[in-house]
Amino acid sequence: MHDVIIIGGGPAGLFCAANINDKDVLILEKNEKVAKKLLVSGGGKCNFTNINPVNELISHYGDKKNFVKKTLYNYSNEDLLKEVDFEYIITDEGKVFPKTMNSRTVLNWILKKIKDKGKIEVKTNLKVINIERREDKFYIKTNKGTFLSKILVISTGGKSYPALGTTGDGFNFAKRFGHNIITPKPALTPIIIKDYLFSDLSGSSMEIMLKINKKLFKGTLLFTHKGFSGPVILNSSRYLKNGKKIKISFVDFKNEDLFRIDFLNVLDNNKNKSLYDILRQKYNLTKRFVAIMFKTLKFDKSKKCNSINKNERNKIINYLYNHEFFIEKLGGFDVAMVTAGGVDTKEINSKTMESKLIRNLYFIGEVLDVDGDSGGYNIQWALSSAKSAADNINIF
Repeated sequence: MHDVIIIGGGPAGLFCAANINDKDVLILEKNEKVAKKLLVSGGGKCNFTNINPVNELISHYGDKKNFVKKTLYNYSNEDLLKEVDFEYIITDEGKVFPKTMNSRTVLNWILKKIKDKGKIEVKTNLKVINIERREDKFYIKTNKGTFLSKILVISTGGKSYPALGTTGDGFNFAKRFGHNIITPKPALTPIIIKDYLFSDLSGSSMEIMLKINKKLFKGTLLFTHKGFSGPVILNSSRYLKNGKKIKISFVDFKNEDLFRIDFLNVLDNNKNKSLYDILRQKYNLTKRFVAIMFKTLKFDKSKKCNSINKNERNKIINYLYNHEFFIEKLGGFDVAMVTAGGVDTKEINSKTMESKLIRNLYFIGEVLDVDGDSGGYNIQWALSSAKSAADNINIF
């Protein structure tokens, strides 16, 4: 019998335990080691939060701004950075890494907090088979016996990186207690494009505007061998679906009419100059990108600006502004950084992370239907939601 049992030894589960006071806490982890996904995050460097002000931070969680607000204000990125016992660096984009650029530094800090508590036990290689609730107690049946607790915290993560053990177990546990599960799908994932023509640009990047239905995203696009990746794709992937189209503008204008006017002026002011060179110079397009565009549009590289007819002008405008691409396939859970979907947040107290359906049952981290943008937001959510749950548990 334990006061609190936490299923899942990732950053959320560990941090929750580290913040629970004066209670007998047991962490159950099915892998041979805890926090395997944390250790590989950010290529092993662990971008563990972002420096943005809290009021801006909450805008990086898709449509979940109102749900995450109380939790992120309760334990913000500022609170986290005041508490860590290691040096860190901040990139130009606001990403925060340990100065060692080693995720082990972040994990060791959390494990030290756990060790200092003294009443927390961690059991690994332990798979939960079934959970029942009887007489206000949770009975957790595992491959190594049954454990009982008054309070249960589920922090099993989502379904991304299944090789690291995140196979959606928490969703099944939640269903057993009557919780609705928003269909899980890969998020922060690259996309494969149908009839892709940019393989030669693989590894290069450029700043673009991306339109998905009525949503507009601006940021860095990374060309891959089969499609697109980079922050602007990863952060918008929660809204993408197989077979749907997206529109990409490779030039920065508020609307097509403004671009059309500007392009006509560029042609008029550079009549005897090479169209190939002018496009590169005026719109910051790479040599390889323009070469692919000319090949696709069947334009000769020697073409002068004054030789462009109306039909050719329209082809260039359509190519550079609101260029339509069809998504053949979203990257799967094996390459997705996080999971979109999960335990329905409508059934969770946004201040305490406690279930509205079952007393003393908590859900934290990625198992919830909350996914943040790339840049440290998901680890921050894991830690913040863990702290909110721990704070409420400490009241009892």
